[in-house]
Amino acid sequence: MPVKPILAVFLFLVALGAGSVAAATVNVTLSGASPANFENRLSDTGVEVARFVLTGSGGSVVCTGVTITFTNPTGADEAFTAVRLFYDANGNNTFEAGEELGTPGGVAPNGSAATISFNTGFTVPVGSRLLQVTVNTGSNPAAYGQGFRFSIAAGADVALSSPGTDNVTGTFPVQGNTVTVRNSVTNLLAGTGNPAALRTVPRGTQNAAGLHFRLDCLAAITPGELVGLKLQTLTVNLNLGSAAHATVISAVSLFNDDFDALFEPNTQDILVQTRTSADVAQWQLSGAVLSVTFDGAAIAALSQVNSGAVRAFWVGVSFNTSADAQLEVILNRTGILGTAGGEGDFISTAIASVSGNVITVTGSGGGGGGSKSNGVGEEGGCAVSEVGALPWLMALLALLTLILQTRVKAQGAWRH
Repeated sequence: MPVKPILAVFLFLVALGAGSVAAATVNVTLSGASPANFENRLSDTGVEVARFVLTGSGGSVVCTGVTITFTNPTGADEAFTAVRLFYDANGNNTFEAGEELGTPGGVAPNGSAATISFNTGFTVPVGSRLLQVTVNTGSNPAAYGQGFRFSIAAGADVALSSPGTDNVTGTFPVQGNTVTVRNSVTNLLAGTGNPAALRTVPRGTQNAAGLHFRLDCLAAITPGELVGLKLQTLTVNLNLGSAAHATVISAVSLFNDDFDALFEPNTQDILVQTRTSADVAQWQLSGAVLSVTFDGAAIAALSQVNSGAVRAFWVGVSFNTSADAQLEVILNRTGILGTAGGEGDFISTAIASVSGNVITVTGSGGGGGGSKSNGVGEEGGCAVSEVGALPWLMALLALLTLILQTRVKAQGAWRH
């Protein structure tokens, strides 16, 4: 064969080979199994925060490392003791210790850089392989409430052995969802026995049912892990008809609920703590709002509401016999504080507050020392006001007497 045709064939084969090499591509996407937004406790290890899919086409792609970018680098320094990267080399959809990239055990964020590079080589074959980012959380409470997202920010962050021929594609940044550092997340809800209507109680009533509420300590969204709510303080607000009505309130008490939707103070529902006007720091009147705080040893003695569990409480209000009054007991989400603080023990914003509805205090009342109606009957209804029936009976008797007298006179006149 002449030299020129042979050379032409050789050049064609070289060009064909070069074209096939240039077609080798790794595409980066976020795995459908990557975590949704979730919360996680401190002092945890191996928490998955993002999972990526690397898909090779046109031939195997040799990579020399990956750079992971994360938001809030200053906060990451407080939240994480290590960021780790794993490549599922054998394609079995699991991540073993031998598949870790970079420094074994991971790299801690340094407080200023928003990236960590993992410089270990690996090969992406034709087909798909998984890349997993995990973190170890630290023990610094300053991390509570801070959120973080992890990503492969650009194609250049997947380093290639042959960048002139291979290439990286994807819609960058390819970013995972948010992990937020929390100790607990709790929903505030109305209890099943919470008064549903306005009601009236007589003066001198002790432990009228002011409010029934529950604290639902949520289980963590997978793969997160939460601890639970250890209460530090509970503050309820009594919205009064006027500031003067505060003098009618003799005590406000917190009771554990036995979950039967009935208010049974000091029997089935055990007293936690009682506050009176003598507790100056915990009994604060501002305008027509009386704020009452339950705290100290009595609250500290309550057991933790574990993640996934529920706890319910009653608030009872006692009155003296001095005057009529009107009030509404309200618990705002901001009135619930756990020992991990507002960001660590987060009270969900789904429900901002729970109200026990309006109580009207009226009537002459009794001596004020004994217990009267608690304001909620066994069927959850309202107590009847003790308004005397004697005046109505006397009026009816007088009317009947008048009718009788009229008839007697009429009969006498007819006889004459």
